[in-house]
Amino acid sequence: MVPTLSDSAYRDIKRRILDLRLPPGTAFTEGELVADLGLSKTPIRDALARLRQEGLVEAIARSGYRVTPVTIKDARDLMSLRTLLEGEAAALAASRGTELGLLKELEDLCMTSYEPGDRDSIVNFLTANHEFHLAVAQLSGNWWLAETLRQVLEQLERVMHVGLALTSRADEIVHEHKDLVTAILSGDADKAREVAVAQSHKAQLMVLSGLLSSDAILSTNLGVLSSELPIPLPSNGRTKSA
Repeated sequence: MVPTLSDSAYRDIKRRILDLRLPPGTAFTEGELVADLGLSKTPIRDALARLRQEGLVEAIARSGYRVTPVTIKDARDLMSLRTLLEGEAAALAASRGTELGLLKELEDLCMTSYEPGDRDSIVNFLTANHEFHLAVAQLSGNWWLAETLRQVLEQLERVMHVGLALTSRADEIVHEHKDLVTAILSGDADKAREVAVAQSHKAQLMVLSGLLSSDAILSTNLGVLSSELPIPLPSNGRTKSA
């Protein structure tokens, strides 16, 4: 199917939201997007309707729109769901055996790294990282699990940008990916689940530590202040309830 102007507008605006060129809390109007993207109001309006359904944009009465802020609770809840999904995906992938094509893809994606503070580098890394985890989910043989994980990773991309910009874990993440591939190849479902869950907990701690490191980061990147929602960090690899 040939992409429509509405599809193009949707992808462009969504990409700007996810990579923080339009940070959470940013107010904007249809007219500004029309001028910026060089499109008419109709495709812009259609794109914004789709983004509202996804919870990335909200309408402001009589003044336009704004990018939906992200709360610390949002981040924690999404990270916890990611942990559940990735643990199960890894276990199922190990128990089913491997498909050579996807395994080669996993091995290639393991090598992608990034430079903290470099937006383009982080965008490329997050793209490869998402593809890596989705490939694991595809090996599970459960389409719904893979699709749900895709949506969770997409929603998490904004907060992952902040965490990676503040923390240099490139070499560690590459090593973690290799460990997960090895665990899946072992055919041991329990071991694969254990490795996937442990790695997801590390990512959660990195992201939440970055987000809570200062009010300036929170207000600039997420549109909220830590004092507005004081939720403790996970302890010993386990998440506390909010």
